[in-house]
Amino acid sequence: MCPFAPRGARMISSRIGAALALVLSIAALGLAIAAFMATVRDESIKPGRVVQTRVNTDYQGGPVLFPLDDFYIGYNSRLEFSAFYVHPPGYYGHQRGCKVVWDSDATIETDAGEEGPGLYVDPCGGARFNRDGELIDGPADRGLDYFGTEAGVDGVFVDTRTLFCGASLSDEISATLTPAITPTADVTETSTPVPTATVFGTLASPSPSTTATETATATSTATLPPDETQTATPEPTECERVSPNSKQR
Repeated sequence: MCPFAPRGARMISSRIGAALALVLSIAALGLAIAAFMATVRDESIKPGRVVQTRVNTDYQGGPVLFPLDDFYIGYNSRLEFSAFYVHPPGYYGHQRGCKVVWDSDATIETDAGEEGPGLYVDPCGGARFNRDGELIDGPADRGLDYFGTEAGVDGVFVDTRTLFCGASLSDEISATLTPAITPTADVTETSTPVPTATVFGTLASPSPSTTATETATATSTATLPPDETQTATPEPTECERVSPNSKQR
């Protein structure tokens, strides 16, 4: 028995070594497949998530940046919360990957007066946007793109799964147009006197001999149907996010 023991031990050792090599090869193949699948994007899965910001009405400061989700949240001019995408629309934001910053001291003179203090500023192209995300000055295609918000118990929720396009200049101009429709109608009614009548030889009491003239002037302001409000509000349009291949600055 003893002369055969070393040979049997060698066979067992070789089989164990082959099994370990096979297991390691399978594990390496699995890691390679996982690494490859990580580089493949499923276009059917929308990016983004619902973020609870913990920012509520008790907060009185300027817009707060959420860098992991690429948005600022802060008060607009109506004292409501707005969540703006950090990448400004246009070449500098979507090609070069630039991001706006909130400058609490920035002001700018416009035809309507001074905007600020407090503006979103694109450090690459120099575009400036007010608290409502409207384009005030500089190279950009439209106002800042934005995410939907919803009030929560512990703070505002921001849904970053859908990005909406900011207002274009043509939208802002058309939204300020208010139609003035004030038709005036004059209605004049004249009553015709009833002639006297004789009933069984007795003269009946005549109707009033005077001609009664009633003039009514109706002035009304036309009310537009429910689907045609005086202040045009364009439907929100979904926008594309910045490509991962954009050069970050």
